[in-house]
Amino acid sequence: MIRLAVLAAALALIAGGAEAAPHLERVVVVMRHGVRPPTQSNADLAKYAAEPWPAWPVAPGELTPHGGETVKLMGDTLRAAYVAKGLVPATRCAGAGQVTVWADGTDQRTRRTGEILAEALQPGCGVKTAWAAPQPRDPIFGGSTSDGCKVDAAHGYAPPTLSPEDLGRLNAATARLQAIFAPTACQGGPGMCFASAPADKGFFPQTAGLAEDLLLEYADGKPMGEVGWGRATAADIAATLPLHEAAFGRIHDNVYASSRRGAPMTRAILAALAGEPAAGGPQSGPELKILGLAGHDTNLVFMASTFGLTWTLPGEPDGTAPSTALVFELWTDAGHRYVRPVIYYETLEQLRTLSPARAEALPLRFAGCADGPMASCAYETVKQRVEALIPSDCV
Repeated sequence: MIRLAVLAAALALIAGGAEAAPHLERVVVVMRHGVRPPTQSNADLAKYAAEPWPAWPVAPGELTPHGGETVKLMGDTLRAAYVAKGLVPATRCAGAGQVTVWADGTDQRTRRTGEILAEALQPGCGVKTAWAAPQPRDPIFGGSTSDGCKVDAAHGYAPPTLSPEDLGRLNAATARLQAIFAPTACQGGPGMCFASAPADKGFFPQTAGLAEDLLLEYADGKPMGEVGWGRATAADIAATLPLHEAAFGRIHDNVYASSRRGAPMTRAILAALAGEPAAGGPQSGPELKILGLAGHDTNLVFMASTFGLTWTLPGEPDGTAPSTALVFELWTDAGHRYVRPVIYYETLEQLRTLSPARAEALPLRFAGCADGPMASCAYETVKQRVEALIPSDCV
């Protein structure tokens, strides 16, 4: 009888441990659109380069066919990850309202990214992507125009204050960019000379965008003779991307401005994680399992800044490259709710070749809060921290 009692107690402990294991309730995916051409026309870009820009198969700023494949790769990765975690079924469609996608309606690239993501998350299930009218701009992606959300000019995105080391690194990146775009422009040749200006002066924003344009050419799988006019290798692209990363670093580090500009998306994420209706359009509620928000790299940076997240992707030059997804996971454990952030990304070579067929995942930590299961942070703590950054009348 004693042996039976001991056995029963042991089984009860095992059962109790199983019940207490963290359980994944739902996730919110903030995803950048897939690969696109520059948002400016070749005619508008002509002033920067010594030679004509390469042709693209779509209009400026639109998702390319290859870019759509990078979105599908990410969507397939997310589906596999959350099937494995038991969040959505492996062989049948999730229930009504369990998987939803909301996209920025302003741009074709985000609308199409949302559609591809929805189909990848639930193949053959007819999940529809929704979005707001192109104008006025959806505040979830473009920021609110209410008075409470306005950024005081004195606290806006000021020119960077760079250390001598950072300035030297960015000037070296600018010189490399110059050699690719217009090698003789600073000696009076064709194109624009921007290498003579320090990186913290006038040409900093332009060079950041031009550096990413090279990445987009490479990531879309263009022949190397068309990538940077045949003067840019993957290593060259990595050498110029510090300009882009520094520009986005300025946005990330200004939490005051970024939290206001990102407030509508922040509130949508918090509501969806809690299983509550989200204002502004995204479908969420207690039945929700996955909400996808198809937007832009700026949305990723605003959310990173607001939520206190930073990341460096191993061996990768761009932390918010096309099809990158910042995921907020809501876990429950012993009756308590926790949020675990994860960044999913495709390597530069993977963007170009679509191989391997699954993206990489890097678990993140909220600054100063990682004491929950799997280095997560209590939902209420996350909510209180971000709401403290956003004025109550920022709606």
